Amino acid sequence: MPLSQSRPKFPATNALFPPTRDSALAKLEHFIPYAGEHYRLERNFDYGSGKHNSVSQLSPYIRNGTISESEVVASVLKSHPYHEAEKFLQEVFWRIYWKGYLDNRHALWTNYLEELSELHLDSSQAKTHQQARNGATGIDSFDTWSEELQQTGYLHNHARMWFASIWIFTLKLPWQLGAAFFLEHLLDGDPASNTLSWRWVAGLHTKGKSYLARQSNITRYTQGRFQPAGGLAAEAISIPDSHPAIPASYKKRPAPPQGLQQGEGLLMLDEDLRPHLEGLDEKSHILGMYPQNDYSQLPCSKPVRVFRETSLRNTLQDLSEQKSCCVEVTTHPSSEAIETWARKYGLHTLWLAQPQIGPWNDLWSEIEPRLAKSGLQILTFRPWWENELFPSATHGFFKFHKGIKPVATRMANATS
Repeated sequence: MPLSQSRPKFPATNALFPPTRDSALAKLEHFIPYAGEHYRLERNFDYGSGKHNSVSQLSPYIRNGTISESEVVASVLKSHPYHEAEKFLQEVFWRIYWKGYLDNRHALWTNYLEELSELHLDSSQAKTHQQARNGATGIDSFDTWSEELQQTGYLHNHARMWFASIWIFTLKLPWQLGAAFFLEHLLDGDPASNTLSWRWVAGLHTKGKSYLARQSNITRYTQGRFQPAGGLAAEAISIPDSHPAIPASYKKRPAPPQGLQQGEGLLMLDEDLRPHLEGLDEKSHILGMYPQNDYSQLPCSKPVRVFRETSLRNTLQDLSEQKSCCVEVTTHPSSEAIETWARKYGLHTLWLAQPQIGPWNDLWSEIEPRLAKSGLQILTFRPWWENELFPSATHGFFKFHKGIKPVATRMANATS
């Protein structure tokens, strides 16, 4: 039987991750009993698509803010003492660390885009690259993960590490192309955690510390699904890099307002649906923005596009039905579209959660100066935990780690 026919069938993306807050909360509720000792012991095992029950599978919802980091942490700490759930909580805070690190070193994102645009593959590399994308390298584990990623929009975190290592060190493909491949297909594709995780595997985040996939490790943590076949790189090659040595000065943003005053509106991005403002009501005007044509430099697969846009629309519908907010959506966000919307409702001040470094921030940097010229006041904010933790996300995770427990405790107390 040909290998491609013997591989498992993968569940559809919308079946695994329905783009609704109710689905996110149901996943969280289901996982909470397993967030302690079970997660600590089982988190590294990849049992295959549809069987990732040893991890939370919340990342697509945390990524776009359908549920917030604070909600997840608070819910877990209601059922587990901190020391028992520490391993899981660290994973939540790793995502915050990556966002803060890229915010402090914006040049890493700019450099990545430049390097990606300037890549030129020879004929042999181009062939290998196509085989990797098609799941046709002949490395059974890698090819299975390539198919799972493209069909479900998700991979177990351990599989992501193995996959990236094989891409870089065994197939000898540029890490930038691998990062772009993940960002294209992952529902939880995050410019910060994705770009910096690929750099970490390649040995660029912490100099001299790369991650090398071992067949024995793959066999163990997939419970023998992929038997030793040989051929994986035995050592990691050194990859040149220009890493900004000095982080930029952190720019603290105001906390989100409790609600909106008369003449104020809220701009909501598809990448950040978190319920920042608690006091929204029938007088609140919200414009949801999904840049249908502006993710062009780093294209997204159709399942990713559908997940993002539908999540945005469902969030706005919830706000309309539950809080009677006046909501609209634009799929072509521009200074003109935003100004037209604001003038229609007599708005003079617009609030926005500060976009994270990545495609949306690049787009917003073009929109904001034009809006300012129109006379509209633009106010950006961050949730308190980002203001608290981003300043320490300048070097390794150890320094950042010291602030996790106090912030986690405050998150739990804030929702108790």
